[in-house]
Parts: sequence; structure tokens; C-alpha cells
Amino acid sequence: MTAKWIGKRMVMGAIVLLIVSFLSFFIMHAAPGDPAMAFYGGNAQTLTAAEKERITQAFALDRPVIVQYGAWLAETLTGNLGYSSKEGRPVTTILLERLPNTLLLFGVTMFFIVIGSIWLGMLAGMKEGSLWDKGLSTVSIATSSIPAFWLGILFISFFAVKLGILPSSGTGDVSGDGGLLDKLRHLIMPAAVLILTHVGIYARFLQESIKAESRQYYVMVARANGVAEKEIRQGIFRNASMPYLNYIGMTIPSFFGGSIIVESLFAWSGLGQLTVKAAMTKDFLLLMGGILWTGLIVVISLFIIDLLMYALNPKLRKGGVR
Repeated sequence: MTAKWIGKRMVMGAIVLLIVSFLSFFIMHAAPGDPAMAFYGGNAQTLTAAEKERITQAFALDRPVIVQYGAWLAETLTGNLGYSSKEGRPVTTILLERLPNTLLLFGVTMFFIVIGSIWLGMLAGMKEGSLWDKGLSTVSIATSSIPAFWLGILFISFFAVKLGILPSSGTGDVSGDGGLLDKLRHLIMPAAVLILTHVGIYARFLQESIKAESRQYYVMVARANGVAEKEIRQGIFRNASMPYLNYIGMTIPSFFGGSIIVESLFAWSGLGQLTVKAAMTKDFLLLMGGILWTGLIVVISLFIIDLLMYALNPKLRKGGVR
């Protein structure tokens, strides 16, 4: 039954990626200009006639858009994402160079957001009416309303320009050793911006779930029967974690949208910055590759969250497939 559930989730993920690539491809072709020029990118004039002919045949650029999409998809399924028209290198190679930075930023940021929001949400939710409860409700609205772009500029002005204690951009210094510690120094500000603009709203969501669960009848019965407060808290958190995980899953796509802005602002060499540059230089194949890989990371993240919910919720395991 579990294998069937996992299989269904994987099929759904594949369908999502197919829809994302289909919409992205058609939106790009709907943009003004020559589709062939968009495909070749800003360096189209540097291609030889033979190279143009080869690319035209490989991706059916002289055919209808739906045929071009089919040709692109067929090549992609074989692992060939083509060559970047700007850099002249395989798209897969370029994406593999940027992927570790995006995973590092995403992993570190989500770790602190989840840890921080659980701590704040539990603290405020279990003390309804307290200063923590009211304070988190107010602060979460304030922090989630701050534009990440504006906060990033503020951080650069203060920590990089005024104090000079943190690098303003990039993933490594010229004078640095280029190792993990050097990269972590550059990670502090972009990660801090993403954490501060997201942790409040996640904590607020958990806070409300904790408060709603604390009012349930079974909690009152457990307290009346002298069940230890630690066990009651664990039960409340376990039940409240379902909607919390659901909320994280729903907001991951928008979280990646925000991280693209932050990557661009801090020149963090990840997939987000690469996608923006590919769009500006009309590097069609690189842009499609960046969108596809970002979508793949989102799908895998949602799959992990579904697995956690499946493991924590007995109803899902009993029902098997939903």
C-alpha cells in the first residue's frame, strides 16, 4: 500500500513538472520577437550556418510550437538540455555548478525557519493571552510585510558598507580561501533576510493551530485525569503539525520565488540568479533548464513533506492512498 502511495506521488510530481515546462515553453514563445532568435539567444549572430541548421533540426524550430515543445521534451528526457547560447557550454554542466549553492541556501534557510517557527509557535500557542501570544501575532505580521529586497539593501548598507564585517555579494572573496567557511560568510546575509521575512508567518500559523488544538475536548479530559503536561504538549504538537506541514508545502513555491530575488540582490551564484540572467540574455535553453530544475527541487521538497505527513498521520496510513 505504501509503495502504491509513493508511486502515485511520483506520478503527480512528474505531471506537475510536465505542466510547468509546457507553460514556460509556450509563454516564452508567446513573447514578441523571432522564436529562433529567442532560442539562439543574444549570441545568435555568432553561430555558423551549420550550427543554426543543426539546432533548427534538433528542436524543430521551423515547425509549430507544439512540435518544438515535443522535440525539446524528447531531448530533455534523454538527458540532453542543450547548450547555453551565451556561454557555449552544456546547460546541464552550468546547472550542476549552481545547484549546490541553491541547495545550501535553501537547506540552511528552511532549517532555521522550521526550528525557529516551531519554538515560537509552541511558546506563544501554549500561553494563550500572554505577552508571547500577542507579541508574536503582531511581530509576525510586521516581519512578513517587509519586502525581502528592501531588507536586503538595508543589511548591505549596515553590515557591509557601514560596519564592513560581512561581504555584500557573491559566494567567495578574492582574498578568501574559497572554502566552506568563506562561503558561509557570504551566506549569512541572504539567509538572514529569508529567515526574518518568513519565520514569523510560519510561527503564527503553528501558533493558531496549537491554540485550536489546546481547546479540544480530549485535552481537557487528559488534564482532568492527571496526564503529565509534557505528554499533553506532545499530543497537541503532533496533531497541530499536520496543518503546519501542509502550510509549509503550500508556501514552498512562493518561497522559491522570493529566494530568486534574494539570490539576485546578493549575487548568490545559485539557480535563481542564473534563471534571471538567462531571461535577460534570452538564453532560452538555459532558462528552460533553470525553470525545470527549480521545479524539480520544489516537487522533491513537497514529496518529502508528504512523506512526513504520511508517517505522522495514522489516518493516511490506514487509508493508504488519498
